Amino acid sequence: MTTTRNPLRGRTLLVAASAKILGPLKAGLEALGAEVLPFSTIEAHEVLDPGPLDAAIRALPGYDWIVFTSAYSVTFFLRRAREISGLPPAGRRPLVCAIGPGTAAEAAAGGFRPDLVPEEFVAEGVFDALVRHCGGERGLRGRRILIPRAERARAFLPEALTRAGARVDVVPCYRTLRAAPGPETLARLREKTPDLLVFTSASTVRNMIEILGQDEGRKLLCEARVAVIGPVTGKEAEASGKRADIIPGESTVRSLIEAVGEYFARVSPTSPP
Repeated sequence: MTTTRNPLRGRTLLVAASAKILGPLKAGLEALGAEVLPFSTIEAHEVLDPGPLDAAIRALPGYDWIVFTSAYSVTFFLRRAREISGLPPAGRRPLVCAIGPGTAAEAAAGGFRPDLVPEEFVAEGVFDALVRHCGGERGLRGRRILIPRAERARAFLPEALTRAGARVDVVPCYRTLRAAPGPETLARLREKTPDLLVFTSASTVRNMIEILGQDEGRKLLCEARVAVIGPVTGKEAEASGKRADIIPGESTVRSLIEAVGEYFARVSPTSPP
């Protein structure tokens, strides 16, 4: 019997996420009673050519801001900076903006305590927060901003900052490759559609569909309930034919876990998607 204490008891959830997020997300959902099928879709690796990243690290004192848009960007930026002994002393570092609490915690642990964390944990929220912090778009004019991030990422933030007059350098510090889920997970998917598919980024939606094949992947997406970590991921699911059933108020792992638990606390254990 499902209870508010264990609202996910008897539910099977497929969780499509990167390795960094998969662990805590799986643990949180299992604590609510879920059986979790881990579906790793992304592996993060160092860039093949670190030259531009090395140059940006050495030029760090000349930037006004460094903007971290994911925990991976922090991890790989700081790893490379330490490998080349390129980190300047704290007093010569730029201000730090982190896209959300997870990224902020990663940055703080690495000695880059954020000066700014937006209220909305998406690129649009980062831009709005920087505009407010600088006293309007006019305050961004001429500011040098470094954005170390994945090789492939949304263009919104650097384009918006550039339009506002900032001097923006986007430097790849890691690359993502499609991962392969375990054979046990794939076998379970052939047996039964999970009660919920959980996605933590737009690429996890795309990669799941590609891994399973376009027809099978889209069929699974449309047949199951779907939870996404935020609106950008929701748009990707919708582009593939499925409107998300669950979108948390904040784009964090904690909020996603809470939203999933609250949703199933209201749903009968036998109700179909």
